[in-house]
Amino acid sequence: MSQNRQGTDKPKRAAPKTAFKKGVSGNPGGRPKRTPEELDLIAACKDRTPAALAVIESIMLEGENERNKLSAAMAIIERGYGKPIQPVESSGPNGGPIENVTRIEMVALNGDGTDRAA
Repeated sequence: MSQNRQGTDKPKRAAPKTAFKKGVSGNPGGRPKRTPEELDLIAACKDRTPAALAVIESIMLEGENERNKLSAAMAIIERGYGKPIQPVESSGPNGGPIENVTRIEMVALNGDGTDRAA
């Protein structure tokens, strides 16, 4: 018989007793709701956003090394609005489309199930 890829000829291992059951959610309650404290913190950070932007602008214009102030300003903005989204572009060679290749392999077997090529 033809050789299988590495690891695929091993028998399947039984699932542990603590494994998720088929058809049953592992998180039936869903994501927990935000607490009032979390909501208050988000609102307070959003209120501070104009001041944080002013700090970033002053650092940008004055040009001195004020890493700690910039980090604090960014932390306030990110706490209120989240980190900015960074788009990821996927492309093939030289910026072209991604090519999907599907390979189908046929193996001729003898009547007893052995590979004819062997």
